[in-house]
Amino acid sequence: MNKILYLLVIFQFANCKQSADKELRSKRIVENKIINNQKKLGDTIHGDFNNDLITDYMEIINNNSDKIINIFLGSSAGKFDLVKNFSISNDDFSEVENPLQNFFISKGKPGEIIYGASCCANFKTTETYYYKFFKNNWFLFKTSVSNVEGDFIPAISIEINDLSKSIDGKVATNKTEYNIEITKLKRNNLEHLLNYDKKYRTAYKNKTLKFVNTLGFDELAEMTYFIPITEANVNSYNDIAFYNSFTKDGNNSSIFLLKKIIHQFPDRVVAYLNLGDSYWANENKEQAEIVYKKYIEIMKTQNKDLSKIPQRVFERIK
Repeated sequence: MNKILYLLVIFQFANCKQSADKELRSKRIVENKIINNQKKLGDTIHGDFNNDLITDYMEIINNNSDKIINIFLGSSAGKFDLVKNFSISNDDFSEVENPLQNFFISKGKPGEIIYGASCCANFKTTETYYYKFFKNNWFLFKTSVSNVEGDFIPAISIEINDLSKSIDGKVATNKTEYNIEITKLKRNNLEHLLNYDKKYRTAYKNKTLKFVNTLGFDELAEMTYFIPITEANVNSYNDIAFYNSFTKDGNNSSIFLLKKIIHQFPDRVVAYLNLGDSYWANENKEQAEIVYKKYIEIMKTQNKDLSKIPQRVFERIK
């Protein structure tokens, strides 16, 4: 009897071990398949491209005359399905030299695909296309062209598209969706303007501006596109430029915004003072001196109290 029990225990142990070994082999097979599949991929970009909170990826295949982009959407089961592919050639760009040699593609916000080209050296031009996902496709929403100027600060022009051109070249009428998107973006940018004005004021008072997120070039370009600088809001924009300069790396984007303010209001004297200070902090002392002199000139022209000119201005233009 004891011998029979012993044999049963040995038999069960052997079965358990065999099952465990089988499970381990299956797991290794799956892992190897994943690794092999990954090795077969070209350059890949990961992100949530259809705004479903699941990671997707794009595969970039380089051909002689174009690039093929394959879009794979992920599922909750961990599978990826090829749902769309499109090609990009030099003819898809108008502002950048040798665009395919200087091509980039990236994830944006959830539900976005961004691609473009950027060339060359210090005074580079960047041409960027933004696509949004809806109706099971990605439609062109925004294009932007950025040209770095002599002060190494970009000038950015934005065009909002009507969501009629898909990423794979199809044409659709999406007027309702476009109007909804425009309304939402205007509202969001107005809230952004008001919130940052309030947030910056509080942080400045508490001496914590260096811990506040900097408003970057793209954010300010979009904000001033949807909420243009006017007499009614120029004070808010000027304050944002001033406070933003105290955030980490904020001087560059503050210069960008102050130049826009001065373009719209060329006699706004305080903007010249702030711009000169940002150039100086940015180690562009030559440009700072030019702006400070313009500031003094406008102070005199407008019969302002010259005693209010900060002493640092005179010290920096000697």
